Amino acid sequence: MLVFTNFYGREHTVKLPEKYQGKEYQVLLSNYDAENGKLTDEITLAPCEALAIKIK
Repeated sequence: MLVFTNFYGREHTVKLPEKYQGKEYQVLLSNYDAENGKLTDEITLAPCEALAIKIK
């Protein structure tokens, strides 16, 4: 499981370690509309977004 939080009032991009890149994930919890997907080399969070995902 990975948990991301953005406490800024603007978008914030996080670079992901190589071991997570290309992995599919399931959204467990989000305060924004988020869908299951596949991780790339980075993830961008909206202002004040919290996101918990499960790596498949």
